[in-house]
Amino acid sequence: MRKKRAAEEASLVRADDDERDGARKRSFAALELKTVIRENHGAATTTHVEFARGRGTRVSNLYATCGGRTATVYDDEHFGDHTAVVAQYVHETTEHQRGGEITAVCWVRSGDDAEEEKENVAGGATRGRGHEFGDAILAVGDENGVISVISVTENRVVARLPAHVGGPVRDMCCASERAGRVVSVGEDGLLKVWDIFGGEDGEGECVQTINVEAVASSVACDADGKTAVTGHVQGGAVRKWKLADGAKAPKTTKGETIPTPTFKAKHPVDCVRIYGNVLYAKTRDARIETFDLAAGKRLRQWTLPNERYRGANVSYPGPACRFDCTSDGKFLACGDSCTSGVVYVYDTRTAELIAELQPLRVTGVVHAAAPVDHARHVLASYGPAVVWRYEIIPDADPRPSLEVLLK
Repeated sequence: MRKKRAAEEASLVRADDDERDGARKRSFAALELKTVIRENHGAATTTHVEFARGRGTRVSNLYATCGGRTATVYDDEHFGDHTAVVAQYVHETTEHQRGGEITAVCWVRSGDDAEEEKENVAGGATRGRGHEFGDAILAVGDENGVISVISVTENRVVARLPAHVGGPVRDMCCASERAGRVVSVGEDGLLKVWDIFGGEDGEGECVQTINVEAVASSVACDADGKTAVTGHVQGGAVRKWKLADGAKAPKTTKGETIPTPTFKAKHPVDCVRIYGNVLYAKTRDARIETFDLAAGKRLRQWTLPNERYRGANVSYPGPACRFDCTSDGKFLACGDSCTSGVVYVYDTRTAELIAELQPLRVTGVVHAAAPVDHARHVLASYGPAVVWRYEIIPDADPRPSLEVLLK
C-alpha cells in the first residue's frame, strides 16, 4: 500500500495542474465510509474538525476535534493510512482555571513549522518557539471567554488569555503563514487579534481590538494575518476588516461589507474561510458563496442539493455546520443541518458537485466536515460524538491507480 501510494504521489508531482486536479476529483468521487471514531468526551456533538493547514508537511497530517470539555488531536497518516490519537486535553475546573465547554479550536503556527521563523521574519516575538522535540500548538476557546494555548508535545496548557468577557469565544482562526497570529470573536461583539507568543512574559498579548458592531458567529483571516472576515448571526452579513501589522494598529477599523446577495437575512453565517485571496462563506440554510478579496468581485454561488432530504417547505433552523477546503482552496467538503448525514464535496472553481458521501446506517446532522489535501480522505463529525472518515478502499476500488491514470 505504501509503495503504491509513493508511486502515485511521484506521478502527481510530475503531472501538470489539470492532471493533478483531475486525479483528486476522481479520488473524492471514489471515497466510501471506512473508519468510525467514537470520541469519549461524552458530549452530544463533536463540533469542529480542524486540520493544521498551510504549515508544510511537518504537521499537516494532524487534525483536531472538540466536543464538550475535550479537545483531541489525531494523526491522519499514522503508520501509513491509519488514524490515531496523538493528544487529548480535558478542560477541567481547577484552582487555576474555570474550565467549561470548549466552543472553538484552531491551530497556531509556531517557530517549529518553518526554519525561517527562527529568524523572526514574521514580525512577532520569538518566545515560545523552537521546542527541543518539535511542537504543534493548539488554541481552544471556552464558554467563559478564555483562550487556552496547548502544547501538543507536552499535552498541557502553556498560556491562558482572558479573551472575551461575559460570554463564550464564538470562533477563532490563525494566520497560516505568520507565527503566533490568531484572531477571535466572542459574544461581546469584539474581534481580537493575538500574538500568542508576545507580551513581556511570552505568554501572549492582544495587539488589536475591533468592535464588529454585531455578534459574529465565525471568523477567518488570511495567511499573513493582515485581513480578517467575520460572518454574523443576524442579517446574513459578511464583513472584512483591516488588521494591525505588528504592534501598530491601523488608523481605521471600519469594516467593509462583502456583497452576498444570495444569503438570507434570517439565517446566520455559520462558517467563513480564507484560502489565498478567496473568501468562502456558508449560511445556516446551506447557501455557499465565494468572493475574490483582492479583485473585489463575487466568484461562485450555490446551494447544497438537500431539498430531497428535508423538503423544500420545511423550516431550517438547525445547528451550525462548519465546512473546510483543501489548502489550495480548490475543493470543499461540507454537510448541513438536515439529518440526512450526507457530506458534499465540491470543486469550488466551478461549483461542480463531485461527490455525495453517504452515511452508513446511522444518520444525523453533519456538524463539521474537512477534506484532506491528498484527496484520499474526508472527515466529518456527527452526533453523538462520532467522527467518520471516508477513504478509498483498495479491494473495492474498481478504478485503475492514479499512477496509471496519469501516464
